[in-house]
Amino acid sequence: MTEFILPATLHLFEPLNIILMIAGLTGGIIIGALPGLSATMGVALMVPATFAMNPTSGLIMLGAIYAGAIYGGANSAILICTPGTPSSVATTFDGWPLCQKGRADLGLYTSLLSSAFGGIVGTLFLLCLGGSLARFALQFGGPESFWLCLFGLSTIAVMTPDNMGKGIVSGAVGILVSTIGLDPNTGAPRFTFGTYDLLQGVSVIPCMIGLFSFSQVLYLIGTDKSFIAEYHPHKGAFGKVFRYLAAHCKTILVRSSVLGTWIGMLPGAGGEIASIISYNESKRWDKDPDRYGKGAVEGILVPESANNASVGGALVPLLSLGIPGSAAAAVLAGGLMAQGLTPGPQLMEKNPEIAYAFIVSMIIANIGMLLIGYLLVRVCTRILDVPKLLIIPAVISISFLGAYALRNSMFDVLLMILSGGIAYLLLKAKIMPAGIALGLVLGRIIEENLIVTLYRTQAENSLADLLVFSPLAAVFMAACILAIVIPLWLNHRKQGKGIALSSLRPSGACLRRYDFWVVLAISVGGAVLLRQSYAIEGISGYFPQAVYASIVGLGLFIMLMQIFSGTARKPETVRPGCYWSICLYLGLMGVGYLLIEPLGFYAATFLCIVAMTAYGTFWLSGRKADLRGIGSVLAYSLLLIAVEYGCFSLIMEVQTPTGLLF
Repeated sequence: MTEFILPATLHLFEPLNIILMIAGLTGGIIIGALPGLSATMGVALMVPATFAMNPTSGLIMLGAIYAGAIYGGANSAILICTPGTPSSVATTFDGWPLCQKGRADLGLYTSLLSSAFGGIVGTLFLLCLGGSLARFALQFGGPESFWLCLFGLSTIAVMTPDNMGKGIVSGAVGILVSTIGLDPNTGAPRFTFGTYDLLQGVSVIPCMIGLFSFSQVLYLIGTDKSFIAEYHPHKGAFGKVFRYLAAHCKTILVRSSVLGTWIGMLPGAGGEIASIISYNESKRWDKDPDRYGKGAVEGILVPESANNASVGGALVPLLSLGIPGSAAAAVLAGGLMAQGLTPGPQLMEKNPEIAYAFIVSMIIANIGMLLIGYLLVRVCTRILDVPKLLIIPAVISISFLGAYALRNSMFDVLLMILSGGIAYLLLKAKIMPAGIALGLVLGRIIEENLIVTLYRTQAENSLADLLVFSPLAAVFMAACILAIVIPLWLNHRKQGKGIALSSLRPSGACLRRYDFWVVLAISVGGAVLLRQSYAIEGISGYFPQAVYASIVGLGLFIMLMQIFSGTARKPETVRPGCYWSICLYLGLMGVGYLLIEPLGFYAATFLCIVAMTAYGTFWLSGRKADLRGIGSVLAYSLLLIAVEYGCFSLIMEVQTPTGLLF
């Protein structure tokens, strides 16, 4: 191994390879920051461009795009509460609250440093222990992956210790949505309601955009804020963050990076699960867990170091065994095979100079990411100086494009709007959309591994032998139980002895609680779907039935607690006329959606941006509608649509619907 590292390192400093690495990193960061554009999409787009390059140069560029995109998702997660990639979902938990406190630069520098650290740790594990780690990862089968994903889902219990019932309900709702579409094991359609677009299931990325981005837009419309967040630049912020991480967070960084690497090795796990589990464990063992979710620096560095470490982890089985650990790694495998190279042991034996050059390039790319990310942070924070009424049309239009870009489907745009509206209503009931996101990401993986385990029981062992008595499965099962029991116990100790049963009396005050009616609606919906699920034949119906029954049971329990608590929540104060503004924005979006087919995507989006910008500028802000003001609105709308067209259509080659105009 050592005889290949030095030549590989020297080969990387050729001018062409340096240029390709810088271009890949910059492009990857931008791709990751744009909602709807994933690391997989960025790598897949550039694979054909590598055909004219030598294998080493092509791999260097693709690896830089992969690393940059995973980091780039944190920028939008922190600044506008929109995870650019699914692996940045956990970053929103503390990134957005920190931004709201006017400390966006501290959050962005934290994500930059922790991402680079995690990426380097993951790649070092790949370099030094690739073969051994890959063989360990292969020991994970259906039962182990099932409990691992359940363990990731237990994050909800940590996020909502004061109201765990609502947290679990939100997770169950996410799992419920994940059951829509074709059964992953039998291919039987479930809960499609005769809609062809639902046969492939509910796409994760449009839902994420709706849950986090669109819901925040609706929230911002209802506030008196002039900007999306206050921003107070901190002199020497990069140095302050670096010193703080070096002095207080060394253990956390190493732990989350190692955990992210290990989870990244598991085929199908990826950065989403790595970041979620790392966040969960960091909060669970922190001396002051209550600060998480309120803008804690640790709440940013943990998921970011974990998801970037998972990049190196995903490459471990790819380069050692030929088994990709993530979707982006699978695309990289395709790029290797297009160059006539076979990923796995043959690559390491026959072309070690290429393999080690690629591995070393990932280390250098993560170091180079510090410089490029530092320059981009100074640019990204300027978004907070733009008035809210100009940001809202921009976020809405980018959300439209991001939702559409994944599958070129207008149904996904509608899905984004619907999930955002539901998330906004749930937020008012103190039901966090993060739980829905976790359930949506992990639900299908949990079901697939459970069904695989059930099939194995028919041929080999009993269900108990596989799910309970398997050594690795038993460890994760115990971890899941502790993950729920410990927060309950700690919350019980915090609140004291609680309320005596003899003092409980039913009260009609619950009927004045908004969250009571929300939980009731969720419970009724779960009951209706539970009844329909019994029509599903065979093993395909087992998992949905368990989920829906859990929703109904938890919903009834929460409502009973509210009935006997005898308290009515004080209604939330909102800006006068905010609901009219929300309805108007939704109406304009609806009109824009209907105009896409006859006029074209960009033409309809342009008209929608003009209408929203004009409403915010002339009506809400009270500016006089003179020629100069109208010109400013048109110029801003044209600039915005030009940037979106350049990023999505020209660079990313997203094919949008065309009509009479554009």
